[in-house]
Amino acid sequence: MLLVIVAGAGWVFLDWWIVVPESVQATYVGRQSCWKCHERECTLWEGSDHDLAMDHATEKTVLGDFNNATFTHIAFSDLHKFSDDELRAILARVDDKTLAIALQPYEAHHTAESFAPYIPPSGEASRKKILAVLEPARAKKIEELVQWYRSFARPCDITTAHRALGDAARDLIQAGIVQAPWAVTSQFFRRDGKYYVVTDDREGKLREFQVDYVFGVYPLQQYLVTFPDGRVQCLPLAWDVKSRRWFHLYPSDPVPSQDPLHWTRSLQNWNYMCAECHTTNLQKNYDPDTNTYRTTWSEIDVSCETCHGPASVHVQLAESWSLFWDRKRGTGLADLSPKGCDNTTLVDSCAPCHARRRPVAANFQPGKPFLDYYVPEFLDGNLYYADGQILDEDYEYGSFTQSLMYRKGVRCTDCHDAHTGRIKFAEKVPPGEIRQPYVDNRLCGQCHLPSKYDTPQHHHHPDITKPGSRCVDCHMPETTYMVVDARRDHSLRVPRPDLTVTLGIPNACNICHQDPEKGETPQWAAEWIEKWYGPRKDPGHFAYAFDRGRKRDPSAIMDLLAITRRQDLSGMVRASAVLLLGNYSQDIVRGAIMSAASDADPLVRLAAARALQQLTITREDFPRVQHLLRDPLRSVRVESVPWAINLSRDIFSAAVATAFDRAVQEYRMSQQIVGDQPGAHMNLALLAEAFGNPQEQEREYLTALRIDPDFLPARNNLAMFYARLGEFEKAEHHYREALRIAPDFVPARDNLARLYYQMGRLEDAEKEFRIILEKFPDRGDIHYSLGLLLAEQPGRMLDATAELLEAARLLPTEPRVLYNAGLALQKIGKLEQAEEYLARAYRLGTPTPDLLQAYALCLVELKRCAAARSIAEELRQRYPSPEADVFYRQIVDRCSHLQ
Repeated sequence: MLLVIVAGAGWVFLDWWIVVPESVQATYVGRQSCWKCHERECTLWEGSDHDLAMDHATEKTVLGDFNNATFTHIAFSDLHKFSDDELRAILARVDDKTLAIALQPYEAHHTAESFAPYIPPSGEASRKKILAVLEPARAKKIEELVQWYRSFARPCDITTAHRALGDAARDLIQAGIVQAPWAVTSQFFRRDGKYYVVTDDREGKLREFQVDYVFGVYPLQQYLVTFPDGRVQCLPLAWDVKSRRWFHLYPSDPVPSQDPLHWTRSLQNWNYMCAECHTTNLQKNYDPDTNTYRTTWSEIDVSCETCHGPASVHVQLAESWSLFWDRKRGTGLADLSPKGCDNTTLVDSCAPCHARRRPVAANFQPGKPFLDYYVPEFLDGNLYYADGQILDEDYEYGSFTQSLMYRKGVRCTDCHDAHTGRIKFAEKVPPGEIRQPYVDNRLCGQCHLPSKYDTPQHHHHPDITKPGSRCVDCHMPETTYMVVDARRDHSLRVPRPDLTVTLGIPNACNICHQDPEKGETPQWAAEWIEKWYGPRKDPGHFAYAFDRGRKRDPSAIMDLLAITRRQDLSGMVRASAVLLLGNYSQDIVRGAIMSAASDADPLVRLAAARALQQLTITREDFPRVQHLLRDPLRSVRVESVPWAINLSRDIFSAAVATAFDRAVQEYRMSQQIVGDQPGAHMNLALLAEAFGNPQEQEREYLTALRIDPDFLPARNNLAMFYARLGEFEKAEHHYREALRIAPDFVPARDNLARLYYQMGRLEDAEKEFRIILEKFPDRGDIHYSLGLLLAEQPGRMLDATAELLEAARLLPTEPRVLYNAGLALQKIGKLEQAEEYLARAYRLGTPTPDLLQAYALCLVELKRCAAARSIAEELRQRYPSPEADVFYRQIVDRCSHLQ
């Protein structure tokens, strides 16, 4: 008996001891392998947004009208092309509020100084014509409403209003009342069981395309076209499931074929932009030599293994006769249950598809740190308002990680069912009906006492059938993207109409309350908030510092420094403050960024690594930041490479050199992952430059231009590369080619002017600088360059001084600009003014030797000898050298002769 027990125990021990070899890598097996044991979860998943993320275009999956339907794209900025009578007919179909919001100024989808070769119209011509053709009484009322809604209208509201005007025009076109022969009219039809669209191609000509895939199911459905080179492109025409109408994703501006946002171009490329988050086990398989794709996937939707990881080992363990799971691998999958992981791990597992981010490593595995595979976007001014509210699409991660909920341990699955993806406690939508379910306050009541918060005494909206009584109405306001897709802000903040008053930031109250007859202004809302809840007692909001920091206002520095140290704020907010500090050069800022490099929060360290790219790292600085090259997170290591490659290798210890080499290799891989993008090859060219490999540098630039001949940064950099080699003809050719593509591309024209200066063609250089300033008079850097150019020409010092003073006005925090302005004033004999500018430069940071010399000489000429000697002594102390000693004695001698 004892022998049996011992044998049994031995067998159990052996069963426990045996593990799946580490060399066995888990592979994808498909969801059919999950059904046997997880039928309930699989059934819940069926019909979810994840299940319907993408599919083949079939009669079952296509929701749009392909029965010879047509759609004419009428953008807001096109409206001025209609005749006066036609435009009046269109405007008669739109209410005053919609028209007033449509007339708000808006930013076109590119700016003139972007990398875009095509600059869309601003809509100003349409605005002027609309007001001109309206009857005087209505025009006056509309102009008053335009001013009123300026405090309320968000970009998404303007987009909605522009769509309404386009819909009105399309209805009249269908009725034969107005004509738009200049617009693109697309047609949707079926043939032999397949779906087709006739629309404009890359050359702007109408052409037939087969629709191969559908994208999403509610509130819109998009359609994808496959090209012979393996590219899959997203059509700009989508189906509005709720209103059952076609619409264009860019209702404000036309998107002609030369626009980078045209559906045939790289910014609408599914393989790069979309595929990873709409399929399972995506392999992009891009070939840079042929510039083609062979993209594959395991499943054409977001299936089990997207969230749980490849399951072959799990299935092997589950089907074995063993009594135990693997003692090293556990179940063979990441444990994302509430007991198996903390909220950071769970959120990190959702983040790859719910964050604005760029990859640094391929094949993310659930349960692994998000920052080991991706670099997220921080609170950038193009994505978030200064208070952290969503401005552009952020897909939740950047918002949620700001929230107190996240810091308190709340995870995605506390509110969302892990398999349906639906909000918990949501209304049951009848089968076959496609719409958003209604959600009441029970979700929030899981943690927040309903008797305290789900009452009119708290939310002050007594009618629970109307907006304002639900928690999400005030704490998670909606912003509409892609014209019809309303998404809630996941930063879970309190309404702050006072920030609307002071900073122009939207607030939840005035999304609903904006009636001019009732005087519902942001100030009105702020007063009610204070009346209900009392004066605010918390520290000042970071929005004020962020707003000034985004404008590079020096007054923001101390507040931003304080934010980086505030432990009551999220890592996302503190990290964003660190990034903003990278825009400044003061010594105190450098110290703060280097301190942030040792922060416990990985987001703050990542931001520090990025901010260091804006600084010049010295030998003295390096010991404080070298550990970033050994950071446990790959994203931090990768973001450290751009500043580390500029350092001399002789300051690296053996351990640091090893870490540096590893980080460089990871950086290369991070660029190769996105090797279908020209920007990746430009980054690799810069890496080659740092390692002194001009052949590789040129090759990478040329690869970037082979992928996209219109990619202006690479063409500009290639021209600079040739200029440094003295191949001026090649350099001029590429600058001129860039300007042919985009005449307003400032970097190319700026560098062309510098090239002409280098070639001795001073008149041509001046001409190019002045072309820039004619279009962009507020470019302080161009005024500065022109001033330096003129200063070298005989008899042009007065002109040079004027340009340098304008540069100093526009760039008041740039010591070098102030120094040269002071120097110019000194040369024309305006010593008091010169001293003022030199003093300002001196106070902005660590003064350079030439600044100290110029400042001391100016003080001598003003007969302020004590101050002059002090500055000369500072030169000796900061930069000890025989030359500094000689200069000090010269200052002392000159001062002695003045006494």
